[in-house]
Amino acid sequence: MSITQKKVCSSDLQIGMYVAQLDRPWLETPFKIQGFLLKSRKDIGQIEKYCDYVYIDTAKSKYDVKEIETVGSSDDTGGTHLTDLEQKQLLINRPPRSYEVKADFKSELKVAYANHEQLCDATSDILDLAIKNEKIHLPTVKKAITPMVESVIRNPEAFSWLTMMKKMDSYAYNHSVSCSIWAATFGRNLGLPIKDIQSVSMGALLFDIGKARLPEALVLKPQSFNKFEYKLAKTHVQLSLDIVGSIIGIQDDEVEMIATHHERHDGSGYPNGFTADSIPLFGKMAGIIDSYDAMISDRHYAAAISPHEAVKELYDRSGKDFQPELVEQFIQVVGVYPVGTLVELSDGRVGVVVAHHRVRRLRPRVMMILDRKKEMYKRFRIEDLYEVERDEDGLPLDIVHSVSPKKFGIDPSQFYL
Repeated sequence: MSITQKKVCSSDLQIGMYVAQLDRPWLETPFKIQGFLLKSRKDIGQIEKYCDYVYIDTAKSKYDVKEIETVGSSDDTGGTHLTDLEQKQLLINRPPRSYEVKADFKSELKVAYANHEQLCDATSDILDLAIKNEKIHLPTVKKAITPMVESVIRNPEAFSWLTMMKKMDSYAYNHSVSCSIWAATFGRNLGLPIKDIQSVSMGALLFDIGKARLPEALVLKPQSFNKFEYKLAKTHVQLSLDIVGSIIGIQDDEVEMIATHHERHDGSGYPNGFTADSIPLFGKMAGIIDSYDAMISDRHYAAAISPHEAVKELYDRSGKDFQPELVEQFIQVVGVYPVGTLVELSDGRVGVVVAHHRVRRLRPRVMMILDRKKEMYKRFRIEDLYEVERDEDGLPLDIVHSVSPKKFGIDPSQFYL
C-alpha cells in the first residue's frame, strides 16, 4: 500500500475522498473506474453496497483524511486483505522488483518488431526439430528469448501489441510464441528477477512442444475429442518432458512448469491432479497463460473469443481452475480491455485499444477508427481515456463494450503495423 493511502470503513467515507483501492477485485463491482473521487452521497452509498472498507489516497483527496480513524488490517470475517505489493510478495515468496518503463511505445515497437520475427523464426525451427526427433540446443532458444525479455522489461506494451496483432499460419507456432511473451509480461508484473522471467518465458515456449509428436490427425481435428482422443492428447505433457529432458542446461523450474501447466487449483487438472500449493508458481502461471491465449486464438475446433470475453472467463474460473490472486495479477497484465481489443465508446465511436494504464485499467489509450456514424476516419488519432473523461457534448466518455472486428470488417493490425 502506498504511504499516501489509508484504509477507511465504508461508513466513514466522506465526499471529496479519492478511492484508490477496494476490499475486493474491481471486477466484482459495477464501478467503471479503478480509482475515483467521491462526489456525492450516492457515490458513497454505492461503495457501502459492495465494500466493507476501501483505501483512500490522501494525496488525491479533496477532503482532509487526517481526522478519519483508519481500520485494522483484518476484515470482519477474520480474513486479511492484501495490498498489491503484499500480494505479489506472497505469490513470489520474495520482495517484488519494480521495473520502470524506459522506452516509449513507438520507439520500442520498432525494436520489438525485429525481435518478434527472430522469436517466431526460432520457434518454428524448434518445433520442426521436435517433429523430426532431432536435438534442440539451449543457446538457440536463449538467443531468441533474451531480446524479447529485454524488450518487455523496457516497455511491455510493444510486445503485447505484437502478440495480439501478428498471427502466424500455424496455431502451434503462434501459441508457443504468444505464451512465451505473456509469460515475460506476467513475470515482469509480478516483480520476478530477470533470471526468473527468462525461465518462465522459456518454459512457456516449450510446454506444448510434445504436441509435435502427436498424430497430426488428432492435433488438426476440427471437432472436440472423444474420451480416447482426449486421453491421448493429454500425453503431450510427458512427450514435452521427454523432449526438454534431452536439452543440456535446461533449468529445474522450467521442467516443473512444463510438467504442471495443466494442473488446476481445485485438483481437476492432469496428469497428477495436484491442488493449490502443490502446484509450483510457474505451473500456475502457465495454466492461466495457456488458457487465455488459447481462448483468444482461432483453433481447429473452436473460434476465438474477444480478449475482453477471455478475461471474464478467467475471472469466472478463478478459485476453481486458477489461484484467484494470480488471476487478478494477470488481469493487471492484459487489462480488462486488453491491447488489440476493438471497443465502442459511449459516444458511438469505435477504436482499438493500443495501451492501458497501470492504475486505471478501464480507461486505456484507444486508437479511434470509426466516427459516431461508423464511418472510417481519414486520419487515426489516439484518445487517452485516462485524460479525456467527457465527449464533445460534455457527457461522460466511457467504454460501453468490446465488439467483434467482424462486425465492422476491421482488422486492427492494419492500422499500426
